[in-house]
Amino acid sequence: MDTGKKQHIFLVPEEHIKQKFSVLRLKHPRTSTPVLCALNSSNKLYEVLHHVDELSSWFYEESVIKDGSLFFLTPADPLFFVLPYINQDGKFCPLEDLLIDENYPDIHNLTKCCDSEELLNIFDSKNAAGYKVYCYNKDKTLQWLQTKVKYLAMSLENKNIHINDGSKAASLQVDDEEVDPKVLMEYSCHMVSEYLSDEVSKDLFLSLGFEQVQKKCQQKNQVIQNKSKDEHLNPVENCSKKLDSSILQDKKKSKLSTAQKQLLKVDKTGMKNISSFFLKK
Repeated sequence: MDTGKKQHIFLVPEEHIKQKFSVLRLKHPRTSTPVLCALNSSNKLYEVLHHVDELSSWFYEESVIKDGSLFFLTPADPLFFVLPYINQDGKFCPLEDLLIDENYPDIHNLTKCCDSEELLNIFDSKNAAGYKVYCYNKDKTLQWLQTKVKYLAMSLENKNIHINDGSKAASLQVDDEEVDPKVLMEYSCHMVSEYLSDEVSKDLFLSLGFEQVQKKCQQKNQVIQNKSKDEHLNPVENCSKKLDSSILQDKKKSKLSTAQKQLLKVDKTGMKNISSFFLKK
C-alpha cells in the first residue's frame, strides 16, 4: 500500500543504528554549497553522502522503493567545517562568536562536537574573563593538515592502492609495481584539499613541497589562455583582403589523411552519391 511517504535507503554503522541523529545543514568548506551532516547522541559528526542511480530501485521486504539512490554516513572532522569561519585579524574571541551564519544557522552545533583539545589544532587559546577564547594559528593548521595528508598516504600504501598519477585514483596495485611515495602524497593532498578553500589548499601544497607542480599547472594554463587570446585578437588572415578559394582548397587538402587523399584519386565515374539511396521513389 502506498502511504505517500518517500522512502530512502541509508547505510549506517551498526553500532550507531539505535542512536538518534540530528540532521544539520552546513556550508561546504570548499564550494560553499549546502551539505547535509548528522550529529549523533555522542556529538560525533558525520557527513551524509548521496549516491544517485536514476535507473534503479530497491526491494525492501514486500515493497519496492522507487528511489534507487543510496545515502550513507561517513565520519567527518568538524574542524574542516570550522575553517571557513576563522578570524584572521589576530584577535581572540569565543568560538560561539565565530560560528555564526544567517544562511547556515546549524553551524552553532559544531560547538558540541569540537572539544578544546581538538580546537588547538588550528587555534591558539587563552582564558579571558572566565571565557575560553580562540585565535587562528596558520602554522598549527598547516601542521594539522600535513598530518592528515601523511596519514592518508600511509593508509593508501598499506592497502596497496596504486595511484596512476597525482590526479587520478585507481585500482588495486599489482605485486610487482612499486608505489611512488611522492605520487601518494600529492594525491592525498588533493583529497584533503577537497575540504579546503583555495587559499588554504595552496598553502598546504606549498608546505609539502609541491610548488613546482603548481607552477607547471599555472604555466600550462597561462599558455592556453594566451593561445586563446591570440586566436581571437590576432587572426592570421586579414579579413579586409579578398579570400582566394584556391588557398582554402589547399588548406583543406593539407588536413586530409593519406587514405582520404588516395580516395580522392579514385575514378568515380558511374558511382552514385550515397544520399541518392535515401531519396523517395
